[in-house]
Amino acid sequence: MEDVKGEVVTGARWPSAALTDDLEFWMTRFPAPLKNIPIIHLAIPGSHDTMTYTIERRNDVGPDEPAFIRTLGRYCSFVAKPIILNWSITQRDDIKRQLNGGIRYLDLRVATKPRTNDIYFLHGLYGAEVSKPLLDVANWLSSHANEIVILDFQHFYAFTDQDHHRLVEKIIHIFRGKLCPVSSKFDHITLQWLVLKRYQVFVIYRNVYARNYANLWPSGLWRTVWPNTVRVDELIDFLNVELQNRSLDIAFVSQCLLTPDTSYVVKHLCGTLQRDLASRCQKAILSWINQNRPGRGGLNIVIADFVSDSNFLVSKTVIQSNMKLLHNLEVP
Repeated sequence: MEDVKGEVVTGARWPSAALTDDLEFWMTRFPAPLKNIPIIHLAIPGSHDTMTYTIERRNDVGPDEPAFIRTLGRYCSFVAKPIILNWSITQRDDIKRQLNGGIRYLDLRVATKPRTNDIYFLHGLYGAEVSKPLLDVANWLSSHANEIVILDFQHFYAFTDQDHHRLVEKIIHIFRGKLCPVSSKFDHITLQWLVLKRYQVFVIYRNVYARNYANLWPSGLWRTVWPNTVRVDELIDFLNVELQNRSLDIAFVSQCLLTPDTSYVVKHLCGTLQRDLASRCQKAILSWINQNRPGRGGLNIVIADFVSDSNFLVSKTVIQSNMKLLHNLEVP
């Protein structure tokens, strides 16, 4: 049997104990061999559009929507905003419950508002100002010293350099001392190493502004590709191709989700993302996760919509897949 580095290992089999008995502390409870594997070879659950639980129907339509949708939201809000809301919310549970449910990768979209200096989460509609949810993450980490969280700032809307500066300074202030510095290689970045260094947070900042800071990870070291389909079969084909072709030396995000386009929403005006797409997507992605394994070139970060469904079953399935790395490893 080979381990994740391709080396032959022998010894007693690990017992088939569940890694998901305590989702809140699953990294803390990891068997020692897994804590010494680079994090890009571990399976880590994440939530897609993590902060959409903060958006509300009364909020303005965001700059991530096309101009005609923004116009409908402004002048026909009674009709338009409930529809936008139904197709924009991807998570129901707040950030503390997501973290307690095992989620360790957070997908974040941010925007400014006209005539304010504040920065908000958004997806279709504006959500909360960023400070409190980020503080909630920092406070959670302070009471979970052996857990790490990956913050992926994916998109920035209506941002100037001044806005980037304000956001980055806020991030640094909130997570001071917890930020893992950028490295071109992941070989040494294991859970054990992170605990020793007391680093608990990776901040991926997908904008060229990241190059001004030693603690903001650039996009190129954390590959993520959007499936952009409403069909389950196309999603699974896409996930298979992307996983087979993933780089062995950088982190990799599998986006296990379906995305409605405008024509799909128009055909399902009374529908919701959760009922019409996410529910039929989950069974397929659970099967796909079970058919794959972490390790070098395998599963890494796996994100989904409505991660709390079925008592965080997606989280449990992703975390438990790490057991495949323990087969025939010698108990330390």
